[in-house]
Amino acid sequence: MADVVTQGQFKRFLTKNNYFVPKGKKQNRYVGMLTGKAHVITFHYHKDIDIIPSGTLAAMAKQLGLSRTELVDLIKDR
Repeated sequence: MADVVTQGQFKRFLTKNNYFVPKGKKQNRYVGMLTGKAHVITFHYHKDIDIIPSGTLAAMAKQLGLSRTELVDLIKDR
């Protein structure tokens, strides 16, 4: 279970570590810069301890321009 990421870990990775800001009425869209260019990522936060499924994590990594393993490594390193 090395590449298990919870919703809380991912939200903290976006908002606190990389300064993504919520955008929109329901605030499930986050805008920020990670790899030197602007990225928009859609993330529906429900509970802090819910595990993000592998396919969903891969889709979010693709939105950020990373592979799933690169994203997991970035989240776990912080």
